[in-house]
Parts: sequence; structure tokens; C-alpha cells
Amino acid sequence: MTNVLKDMLSLAPANRYGLIFGSHASAWTNSIFTSRSFGQDGPGTDNTILLPDMVEAIRSTGVHFDYILFDACYMGTIEVCYDFKDVADYLIASVMEVPAYGFPYGTELMPALFEGTEASYKKICQEFISFYTDFYTQKKSAWGTVALINSKEVNSLVSSLKNEIISHKDKLADYDVSSLQEYGKSSGPDIAYDLRQFVKELNDGNIPTDFDEKLNKAVLYKGCLTEARPANYAVDVENYCGLGIYIPVSSRTDWNDYFKTIDWFSASGWNEVTFAWNF
Repeated sequence: MTNVLKDMLSLAPANRYGLIFGSHASAWTNSIFTSRSFGQDGPGTDNTILLPDMVEAIRSTGVHFDYILFDACYMGTIEVCYDFKDVADYLIASVMEVPAYGFPYGTELMPALFEGTEASYKKICQEFISFYTDFYTQKKSAWGTVALINSKEVNSLVSSLKNEIISHKDKLADYDVSSLQEYGKSSGPDIAYDLRQFVKELNDGNIPTDFDEKLNKAVLYKGCLTEARPANYAVDVENYCGLGIYIPVSSRTDWNDYFKTIDWFSASGWNEVTFAWNF
């Protein structure tokens, strides 16, 4: 990947760059499709990669990118944002499955990518939602979420989240996720629950001002389809913040073993939680 990106820099010199990654993906996890997180487009694991290695491949180019657009499922999670926060100014991603048509490159999306402004990146997200809203109206089969993330604000958001996790670690020891809005229920159950709703429920229905302010600075745009088919792809907008989070559950022993090895585990405060089950 590093060599391909360096070829791009050599063959197409420019003042600034953005990246679009399109493939199958499973956020930070390592075992929905294969033993890795990104790139499963056929049999085998030859072209798949774990997210820390993916970030290192990008970092090794020596270029800081304007944006990274993930045309792939489940990449709109706080864990992914934490991994990629230092290699691009903005991240565009969906917290749930991206429909097979992907992002609508045939509309106004491509010109907006070249504008390179916060307003243009918001326009990309709006085009995504508009495309699938129209698709649902015509075909009655569509769904979608998308968010624009300001990478510069991710550290502050994570710091606030860590405080929430550590201060509620006793409640999290045996936490029931059933009341939370879940994303990826069809092909990736347990992969992501709504980040804001999670913090709100930890605080008995109240959202801490500090956390809310930092979330709003990090998530510059959030869009979703409130009507969808299949029906379980529909999103409750009242409990949708644009970002998801993995909440450790006992049934995901395969994920949890890997979860404890990634930087996010301690950066987020999950390492401070003593779970009622064997973790």
C-alpha cells in the first residue's frame, strides 16, 4: 500500500491529496470476514489488512491527507477515528453497512472532493443521503448513514469518553446493551452501538455537557435514512450521533482477545473495567 501511494505521489504531484478506500470492512475487528479488518474482496487474505497496519502504510508516505473517505461498511466508529486521526484532516464514513452501490460518484460528489473545504465535505455526505433517500422512494430498498469527522477534535472527544468509561466502570462490569441503538445488526452484530446514547444511558438519561460539546466539535455532519428496507436498517434519529462504539460483550471472545491488544483499549479506558465475565 505504501508503494502504491508513493507511486501516486510521484506520478501525480499535487499540493494536497485525499484518499478513497473502497472494499469490505469490519471496523477495528479482526474476524467478521477474515482475520483482518479491511480489504476482503475475494477468497483468501492476500490483500486484507488490519487497521494499525493500514495507518502505518499511509503514515509511511510522509503525506498528511486532506480527507479519507471510507466507501466500506462499519468504518464510522470511534475506534476507527482514533486510529486514523493523525493521517488525515477529515474522515467520511458510515457506522453501518454501506449499500452495494457505494457512494454516488456520478453526482456532485467528485467536484466537491476537489474543492477541499469543510463545506464541500459536508456536501459529499448530503449527496450520499440524498441519493439513497431517492433510491428508497423509487425502489423501496435502501438504507444508509454517513458522518463527517474532524480529526483534530478526536483526541478531545476520546479524553472525555475515557472519563465517562472510567467513572462508570462499576456499571460497565456487567452492562446490558439491549436498550441501545445498534448498527450492523444484519451482518455485523455487536460491532457498534450509538456512542452518544451509550454515554447518555451511563448517566441515567442525562448527557454530560463536556462530552456533548466535544462530540459536536468532532462530528461536523451526520445523516441517516430513518426509513429503510430491510426494516432493521432504519435509524432512530433521536438516538443517532453519527459515530458508533464497540461495547465488550462476553459472546465475542474472538474479538475481545484482539481488542485488548490495540491502542484503543487503554486510550479509551476500557482497560480500567473489570468485567463480571472472563475478559
